[in-house]
Amino acid sequence: MSLLESVARRIEDADALDAAADLARSTAHERLVEPSTLDAVLGGAWLGHRVHPVAAQVPLGAWGMAVLLDLVDGEKHAAAVDTLLATGCLAALPTALTGAHDLGTTTGSDTRVVLVHAGTMDASLGLFAVAWIKHRRGDRRGARRLALAGTVVAGAGAWLGGHLTYRLGVGVED
Repeated sequence: MSLLESVARRIEDADALDAAADLARSTAHERLVEPSTLDAVLGGAWLGHRVHPVAAQVPLGAWGMAVLLDLVDGEKHAAAVDTLLATGCLAALPTALTGAHDLGTTTGSDTRVVLVHAGTMDASLGLFAVAWIKHRRGDRRGARRLALAGTVVAGAGAWLGGHLTYRLGVGVED
């Protein structure tokens, strides 16, 4: 078993997360799944599958391009980096909403993993948001460090998202 799989299994077995996971799941279910219109929109009935994996491409893509442009020639592309960082942060908000909907449809160990996935993605949003602020204020070096840290954290969160779908089957058969 790989190191990442081992970490995922530990999260699945971490019953210490149950109180927080159950609260998050029940709140999300009550507010985002029980209202049928919200369930249809956020759950993806109109799309034919879950919205969250598709929505996640926008913030991750924007942040990835911001980091790439900044590393290639940050001074030349400063305006584009600012725009991409802001775009990723703004797009992360509806993406998180669709993810919260999906959390409301989980149970047991799946909910534990979703909770950790959400926490890592929220942390990456925080890192990128502060990077954007620093970048706008001219602290390009500090912004670059935060954005690189955000990339690592988002990568870990995205891996957990893949684990949820491909290993645990969350959202696959509704």
